[in-house]
Amino acid sequence: MHVLILGAGALGSLVGARLAGTDADVTLLSTNRPHIKAIQQEGLAIEELDGSLSIHKLSACDDPRSITRKADLVFVLVKSYGTMDAVAGVRECCHGESIFITLQNGVGNWQRIAEVVGVESVLVGSTAQGSTLLAPGRIRHGGNGATYLGEPQGAPSPRVNTVVELFRKARMEAHAGERMEQLIWEKLHINVGINAITALTGIHNGVIAQLGAARELSKAAVLEAMEVARRKGFAIPDDMADRVLAVARATAVNRSSMGQDVDRRKRTEIDAINGAIVQYGEELGVATPVNRTMARLVKILEAGFQQG
Repeated sequence: MHVLILGAGALGSLVGARLAGTDADVTLLSTNRPHIKAIQQEGLAIEELDGSLSIHKLSACDDPRSITRKADLVFVLVKSYGTMDAVAGVRECCHGESIFITLQNGVGNWQRIAEVVGVESVLVGSTAQGSTLLAPGRIRHGGNGATYLGEPQGAPSPRVNTVVELFRKARMEAHAGERMEQLIWEKLHINVGINAITALTGIHNGVIAQLGAARELSKAAVLEAMEVARRKGFAIPDDMADRVLAVARATAVNRSSMGQDVDRRKRTEIDAINGAIVQYGEELGVATPVNRTMARLVKILEAGFQQG
């Protein structure tokens, strides 16, 4: 089985390294050339949760045209705004039975992939694994968590179970899920309550749970998201704000993906996270002032990046 990691940043590199510990043939693909070059030359270095350092020799490239073997599984981990272009860019690396699996943040990603390859070629995933890119070729595993995989709609299929087993062989907790859109929206709440706050303040995830002001801001954003999600028909648990803080504690040393984007002065996924809550809130008549303010502040940061 050939596994292609499309978007081998912090999380993609972690997933790729773990899957490479099975009998799968794994290729990392990223436009981050310094990161890819470092992996090609020295291997991928992972600072593990127990403080140890592991080195993984992986196939890695920054150009899909250099991939000679057709991919059976494509894990999509690019930023949400680049999904369709990235998937279209690897079509020649795939065959008619290739499966595309999104593990991205935000909402709407599997639908974007389906627009390119068809819904029959898509699986949906949600993971609580955390990883931070420290330097080219070096990441830190910031937190363990379960991964859920399923069909866009309906019960888990044999192909879902195959991917779940692959994750388990890689010693990552994985489960087959039936209501993947529900799980994606639950994961969205975690992103809503953590990502923008860390991006705007420069803190690590754990500080949100430690600092009263950060806890209150996180809770306020999550409560708005809960109202929007419930109006859309999702059964969001009453303790979702507390669950977000639990994730922040479990990934305390991790810098959120949005925080990492801001650190590198890159465009963020704010539109697919807090911005999505604002958009759906407008459609449903739900006020979202906290999420609107955080989304606007992140947009201001991004505008500053463009000005140099």
